[in-house]
Amino acid sequence: MKSVMPSVSKTIILTVCLILTLTGCFVSGSKEDAQVNSQDGVVAAAEVPVYDLTSLVIKLPDGWELDKGDQMNYLMNNERGMAVGRISSSSYEADFEFNHALPNHSSVIYDETLQLPAGDCRLITLDADNGTAASGITGTHNTYYGIVSIRDKVIYILEFTNLDKDPQSKQQFIDILSTISLEEPAV
Repeated sequence: MKSVMPSVSKTIILTVCLILTLTGCFVSGSKEDAQVNSQDGVVAAAEVPVYDLTSLVIKLPDGWELDKGDQMNYLMNNERGMAVGRISSSSYEADFEFNHALPNHSSVIYDETLQLPAGDCRLITLDADNGTAASGITGTHNTYYGIVSIRDKVIYILEFTNLDKDPQSKQQFIDILSTISLEEPAV
């Protein structure tokens, strides 16, 4: 009876060598070359600025505050301390699709494009309500979404409502959107 040990040992050795080679654990050349190359990779990655909510510059109405407690969603609080809006960000994409699920019991009234100093803005106005279908309450307020695309840098998504249908609320939101700019991130 032949022993299968030598072929199993060779298979294990070949497998380990293959794994080390494919995972980059095996380095050909000197250690000096490997250190120089890895240093270059770190420097190149550090030079690419990352734009996100921390890059956002926005001017809110007097007495309002921007709550930055959540690094993924900033809240806009009015002079009474009530949250009237939320801001998030997304990496810039030329063909960005706003696929936000609409709140229950709402419908799109307007979907328009504005030119802002910071870039293009898609402004969506929703007819929203506070009631369930059974309550019969419809269209109690408007909710606005502003999707601001700052070319090759970032997309800011703002949601806003004053829980009314006053045209001044829409204008107030447009005025806020118009103040958006960027602070260059540290590299």
